[in-house]
Amino acid sequence: MLSSCTELVHALPGRWRYRLRSGTPIQWDRLQQELQQSLPADQWRWRLNRRTSSLLLESRSDTDDNPNRSQQQGWQGLVAALERSGATTPTPKVVQVSVKVMRRRRSWLQAPANLISFLAASGLLSLAALLVLAGIVGLMLPLAPGIPLLLLAFVLVDTAFAIRRPFTGAAAI
Repeated sequence: MLSSCTELVHALPGRWRYRLRSGTPIQWDRLQQELQQSLPADQWRWRLNRRTSSLLLESRSDTDDNPNRSQQQGWQGLVAALERSGATTPTPKVVQVSVKVMRRRRSWLQAPANLISFLAASGLLSLAALLVLAGIVGLMLPLAPGIPLLLLAFVLVDTAFAIRRPFTGAAAI
């Protein structure tokens, strides 16, 4: 599709700048002749910049009710001129991605440490469950320490998660 040869770089009402790309070198003299045929001089003003491979296209009709229609007409004239001048669709850019597989190294100390952290975290969670039950009962009874027991249970659960964090992998998404 030859429309991929044009890229709208900047737009103002009635004025557009396009960057021109082609798979083959653009024949600027031929493109200039084709633009003169495609875009009538009484309706359009344009300027080619060979150094930056761009085209400034300006509509001369100030009373146009639909600026999108005039932009579409100018763009279609530009694409037709590019096609007749021999421009071809540019080749797509190739993105190279390198992937490196990271393997976790298992040392002989990791398995016992994992087991010890599991047992410690399980014990802390069991104690936190008992403290939650005692805290709920403490909230119902007058003069019983319910809130401090619930706070202590929260701290124990947080500590249990912190103990297990080095031995758990990232969640798969």
